Amino acid sequence: MIEKVLCDIHGSKEMTFSCIHIAMAIDSKEKTGFFYSEAEEDLPQIAWCGACEQWLLDNGEEWTDVFQARADFKMLCIDCFDEAKNKEEEIHIR
Repeated sequence: MIEKVLCDIHGSKEMTFSCIHIAMAIDSKEKTGFFYSEAEEDLPQIAWCGACEQWLLDNGEEWTDVFQARADFKMLCIDCFDEAKNKEEEIHIR
């Protein structure tokens, strides 16, 4: 079962994660690109921006400690995750 997070805007919702760049763009409405993994049973969805995707491609596509520090993943509720996803023109499943 995916844990819940208490969002100031949406209340108690399923927990997801996004890179810092997507999380910051929710308020600024900036387009960052949106790459995400298919939801796996009992695991939260996770998304990263175009810049993080490019870093992955340039560095062997491995989720290293360096990548995770660079992405600085933040917890979001599922509604915030969907808002970020829906504002993008291109969405990529990885």
